[in-house]
Amino acid sequence: MTIVDDSPSVVTLPEIAPTRHVQPPTGEREPLKVSVFERMSKSNAQLMPIFPYDDAGTMVPCGAVLYGGEDRFHGHFFHWNTVSELLVAWGSSDAMIATGSLMATQPFHGVNSFLRDEKKEGAFALVTITQRQSSDAGQKEALTAKCEKCKKDIIKYEYDSAPQGAPDFDPTAFGDADDEFRQFSTQWGGVEFVKQRNSDEVRTCQHCGHENYLFDLKAWGWDRLVNQTKVSNAAFHALKNSAKEVLG
Repeated sequence: MTIVDDSPSVVTLPEIAPTRHVQPPTGEREPLKVSVFERMSKSNAQLMPIFPYDDAGTMVPCGAVLYGGEDRFHGHFFHWNTVSELLVAWGSSDAMIATGSLMATQPFHGVNSFLRDEKKEGAFALVTITQRQSSDAGQKEALTAKCEKCKKDIIKYEYDSAPQGAPDFDPTAFGDADDEFRQFSTQWGGVEFVKQRNSDEVRTCQHCGHENYLFDLKAWGWDRLVNQTKVSNAAFHALKNSAKEVLG
């Protein structure tokens, strides 16, 4: 004999947590997509921002293409940042950073070519270093050089790097207040650092008297990016002024 129980069953479901939603775009920054390989194939400087957004609260991925060769010399310095940096190696060969590796850097960290032998043809590393711009006051950076011989500091160049939108942002810190295209603080700071680093007074160690090497900007290209940003702003304003004259 078969007995069928048609009474309804009561099932208690676990409490479901509220769903988290990604906020829709605000319209302040148009969503963009690029290939890091294509973009860096045409870059003119190391640590070049890949996207045109670097204001407060933004994630700023910066690309670097480092490669070896008989005449390549990158030197060595130390970088300090109050905001976090994340390095991703998109491809490398004969480098100390393996392809696909990801590294969260310390606030104070050494910087060089990251190649095992920078004089070797074919050695390379294509990386991005991403930092999140602070929305609060107090974002700063510093670059430090140490003596080759005694390893003591010969210079520490520290500067405010508050992004647009931060409470302490200064629109004239790295350019003119009416610039359409802002200088990225890291490249600007790098150029100023090298100017002081290469002076006879600083290059000669005050601790041991050793005359340190001249830091060559050629491999880093920060001066090219800074100068080309200045020219781009000047050209933009030249076109605007010309349009005013033509259109009355």
